Amino acid sequence: MDQIAAVLLDFPPPGGLADDVQYHAAAHTHSQKVERLMVLPEFREHALQLLDHIHPADHTISHLGLLMAARNVLPQADLLTKITIFLSTFDRRQIRYTGKAFSVVLGWLSSGALFPASVAVNLITTALLRLDPTGSILTSHHVALVQLAYTTDTIEPALPLLEKNIVFYPGAKKIYETRPRCDMELPPAAYVTSEYGMTSPLSSNDVLQYDLLRGLCFIQRRSWRQACEALERVITYPTKDAFSCSKIMVEAHNKWILVGLLHNGKTPTVPATTAAGPQKAYATLGKPYHSIGRAFEQNTAEVLKAEFERLGPQFWGEENNHSLMLLVLQHYQRWQVMNLRHVYTKISLEQVRACTQSAETAAPLATVAEMEALVRQMIDEGMLRGVVERRADGGGPAHLTFVSPDAELSEAAFAHKMLGTARRLRALQPLIKATNERLATSRDYVRFLANQQKKEKEMAGRDYDVSFVNQVEDEDEDLMTGVMMGF
Repeated sequence: MDQIAAVLLDFPPPGGLADDVQYHAAAHTHSQKVERLMVLPEFREHALQLLDHIHPADHTISHLGLLMAARNVLPQADLLTKITIFLSTFDRRQIRYTGKAFSVVLGWLSSGALFPASVAVNLITTALLRLDPTGSILTSHHVALVQLAYTTDTIEPALPLLEKNIVFYPGAKKIYETRPRCDMELPPAAYVTSEYGMTSPLSSNDVLQYDLLRGLCFIQRRSWRQACEALERVITYPTKDAFSCSKIMVEAHNKWILVGLLHNGKTPTVPATTAAGPQKAYATLGKPYHSIGRAFEQNTAEVLKAEFERLGPQFWGEENNHSLMLLVLQHYQRWQVMNLRHVYTKISLEQVRACTQSAETAAPLATVAEMEALVRQMIDEGMLRGVVERRADGGGPAHLTFVSPDAELSEAAFAHKMLGTARRLRALQPLIKATNERLATSRDYVRFLANQQKKEKEMAGRDYDVSFVNQVEDEDEDLMTGVMMGF
């Protein structure tokens, strides 16, 4: 056991390592030694005893090997404790050299068989954000996480990760091959790869499913803006040819129409970046939803109510959109109230009641008290910026006064807003740098830049040397791998 312990404690050395090149070589060698130890019977025999003496923050590679070996002998409660400590404290450099074992541990959690879903979701989220604080690269663990969170209704602990926007996909390792894996300035796309075991290979279906489930999670929380953004990523997904469109994309489009009505009070427009094939499919297969959108924008609730009833509960149930459609009916009158702000700055609640209708009954609300309750609910939820006012003596009708969103901010509020903007810009800097690095290796992008330079010089009346363009066009190696998606 002493010999095994000596090997496990050999890295990192107490005095540290001089530079990233030395660190990389030592870490890679150590991970191979631990892998060889793990197949030995004596290693598994002493793993449980050694586990308490080798801390994951200091000896991440060694501790993970012991955790893997002790998994079958640890009581479930103790195993959860060990996993929690490991995922909360692992060294962010060392973990890059033990991706396969790291993925196995996350697999124990995402299976949903060992631990409560809320615990598993929280631990996976914590681990993935420690691995990649930007949350910018999609992995197979993201897909498993969102499936577990949505199906078990444990969305809250997953939000810190689900609210991040995916920028990269695995497959860009070769772009960074000249830099050591332990370089802390590397973008996550350099080390979160299937070659290093950090993720399983992803398919286009995985990518679509991830964003669709993200959208469903945000719908469940009634976060309409975030739901729209997630579903829009699905409907604008690039297709192999001009006529292809997956079932997931159509499903996302139909939900996107309804969520768009809830978020903005009008039918959203399909982005111009959407391929021609999907656009045709959406126009054909989404006709019932476009009809609902047109009815929602009418001045009378009867049209929307009739359109909903014409299609019938069975249709909406088969589409898995019945609950969402009921919310659309409920929000029709809310958006009628919202639209009054374009005409009035102040209006009596009786007038609001008289000129708005419920799509559930196709009639105005019965009393001013019901109207006031609805308006106050909208204000409390943050949907409506306004106040309900009464005379000081309590007499006379109540009025709704709309508050302009452009109302002057206090100095403290303005400073807080600017600070938030500065933080978001700082967070984007490493992503911009990584994107520029990947674009610099793209043959098509380099050709585009060369053509732009050619046009500029032609406009300036100068000769242009096309040898650079020809060199790019004749290049045999396809440098596009990893620039878009490394499937």
